[in-house]
Amino acid sequence: MKAALKKHSSDVNMTALWLKNACLLNDLLMQHSPKKAGTPGSEGRAPLTSDLSDVSHALSSLCIQAYQQLLSLTQARLHPIIVPAMLESEAIAGLTGTGGRPPASRRRAGSSEPRDPPTVAAVLRELGALHGALSRQAAPPALTEQAFRQLTYVIAAAALNSLLLRNDVCCWRRGLQIRYNISVLEEWLRSHNLQAGGAVAELEPLIQAAQLLQVGKKTEADAEALVETCNVLSSQQILKILKLYTPQSDLEEKVTLNFIRSVLSALKRRSDGRPPQLVMDVGHVYPVTLPYLPPPELHAGQLDIPDALKISFLRRA
Repeated sequence: MKAALKKHSSDVNMTALWLKNACLLNDLLMQHSPKKAGTPGSEGRAPLTSDLSDVSHALSSLCIQAYQQLLSLTQARLHPIIVPAMLESEAIAGLTGTGGRPPASRRRAGSSEPRDPPTVAAVLRELGALHGALSRQAAPPALTEQAFRQLTYVIAAAALNSLLLRNDVCCWRRGLQIRYNISVLEEWLRSHNLQAGGAVAELEPLIQAAQLLQVGKKTEADAEALVETCNVLSSQQILKILKLYTPQSDLEEKVTLNFIRSVLSALKRRSDGRPPQLVMDVGHVYPVTLPYLPPPELHAGQLDIPDALKISFLRRA
């Protein structure tokens, strides 16, 4: 199994296959372990007589290795497209116009023609490739939910960190575009039943940053509403976005020093004990929990062993 994971270290589908194989073998060992003897549903099952706890521990470690390899493959494909897709792409055609255009399009290698930045559809393709690989292996829903919670955290963290460094995306029109892009991602997650595992909730910091760009920024009441709305963002993040805010048209309000003072006062009253934080830790990894799913009982006569495995020397008991 270790050799197979190493051999297919760049293949999402094969990594998902060996993740499922490792989890299934580990569940089989647990199902037939002496500890499960006498539990409901164990009637007629012959427990293993050997202590295989060390083997089970090694298999659990291998499952986690395969899970992390699967996430690393998807993250490597996502990282180059997260920022252009979430912050720069024009999902709402014609909204930005000439007054708030996103950064200049990249050019193709060896070509003078500009290349449009990746859109949210590119992000969904990468997420869909992982979801498809896990679905084909009938991976436990709890494991799939954990994987997508980790990935949406990375998407939100990378996009928010970039936004905190750029005044070209800190404006009302761009905030509307960003919120629309996020809503497309939210809808995709819900349509694949991934919201229960916390994947949608991980987008909240980026959602609130987009809302901050759209709310009014003139009166003390606006300041109070802003702080109340952005309850996930830290004080440093809120103030940084306000200082970067750059109107792209005469219709947008400038952020005055008096307004920032009002926001500071509202933040002091919030006093939620939140630790100071500007950028999010993109490298943060949530611990994974491997669900135990006992496989259905099978008898030797029900097994179909392919000739390609070259184990014809085995005989059914």
